[in-house]
Amino acid sequence: MTISTPGHLLFLSIFQNLLFKKNDDTIRSYSPSTINRIFATLKHFAKWVHKQHPFISGFPLDGVKDLTEDDPNWNGLTQTQVIRLRSACDKRIGSATKQNQNPLLEIAVFLTLLNTGLRESELVSLNISDYHSRGFHNVKRKGNKITRKVPVPQEAKSAIDKYLNTRATKESTSPLLISKYNNRFSTRDVRRVCERLSKFASALLPEEEKFHLSPHMLRHTFLKKIADTHGVHIAQKMSGNVSMSEIFRYTKPSQDEIDHIAGSIQF
Repeated sequence: MTISTPGHLLFLSIFQNLLFKKNDDTIRSYSPSTINRIFATLKHFAKWVHKQHPFISGFPLDGVKDLTEDDPNWNGLTQTQVIRLRSACDKRIGSATKQNQNPLLEIAVFLTLLNTGLRESELVSLNISDYHSRGFHNVKRKGNKITRKVPVPQEAKSAIDKYLNTRATKESTSPLLISKYNNRFSTRDVRRVCERLSKFASALLPEEEKFHLSPHMLRHTFLKKIADTHGVHIAQKMSGNVSMSEIFRYTKPSQDEIDHIAGSIQF
């Protein structure tokens, strides 16, 4: 790690290691850039405290250095992977027949995220009353921002409508997505849907072709498709609240695209 650990810095080293801890159902791992922002906030607060009441042993974050940040890879799906996931959705209709399974819900979640680029937290916050006129309305975005309308393409709309037609209760104030226990769908539920679909899609593939699906990969896939087709400014607008500088993280070319372009260059 990049933190020296004499005395009062030991707890910072432990904290940084916890931030790096890998994902499971309850613990999230953070990228180096996110951890650097967290420690920048701590430094800012600690400087204010130190100015008011100086620490006996000196400024406690003097030994903290920013982590080295790798150039982030694009984290979307290839066209082949999207085709395989669509096929998995079709097959789930016939195979997921147990009482506690709801393939129409899984398909609605997948196609909605793929076609709108919403974050999972934004999707699960929606109520039925927010879904009308071929779009989601007053969508609560990250950073306390609200998008008045997020268009819902026909493919996703059809999937949502088929799912809603199976619902016993459809009051306007009810959540758009509900679990088998009739509770509001959670972000964890969305992640589990993605895990099931990618496991199903990868079941018969060679080990090197298997892939894991996360909700954020669908957001990357959507925004890159928009950028490639209509330009990065439109992708930035449809992203919700991503800055113009940050949108390039979502729309950067994949390594395969870079290799293809490099191989086609002629002088």
